[in-house]
Amino acid sequence: MPKFFAVLAGAALALTLASCASNSDSKMAVPEKPPVDVIHADPTLYANTYGSYTFRIGGGTVWCTINPQPSYAVCEQNGPDVQYKLPTTPAGCDYAYGYQARLWAVQPSQGKIAEFMCSSGLYADPTGASDLPNNNEITVGTITCYAAEKVARCDNATGQYIALGSIVYGFGNN
Repeated sequence: MPKFFAVLAGAALALTLASCASNSDSKMAVPEKPPVDVIHADPTLYANTYGSYTFRIGGGTVWCTINPQPSYAVCEQNGPDVQYKLPTTPAGCDYAYGYQARLWAVQPSQGKIAEFMCSSGLYADPTGASDLPNNNEITVGTITCYAAEKVARCDNATGQYIALGSIVYGFGNN
């Protein structure tokens, strides 16, 4: 009988620890949409020589690029700084996966509006990119990106989003 109680106590402890671990799941920390008092940053401050707009989030290891034509945003995470559990690399992707997220303004011909990209390298070079401070957002066309601490969240006009930071990622494909 004492062995039964020991096993029961061990199972209860395991369930308790598992529930604590699930509370730290990266998808639970995705920032909500920006607050009403968000500061609207001037997009021209983030323009690059390629006709797109690149910015870093809070001086951290995440940076995003908004492309007006075709209209999409790509947010990237510096690989060594990733603390979230990387997703399983899909079949057919022979490169890095789980470090770059893309959000389209409209449904692309293939894939989802918001998802990770199979990547063979950096999409944009963050060297020299200006910081988008916390509680600031930038809008280019129908894509708006928001800085929440060290996490980037980009939304399109129809409510889909990507969020990326060193400990969090999330996608909204409604």
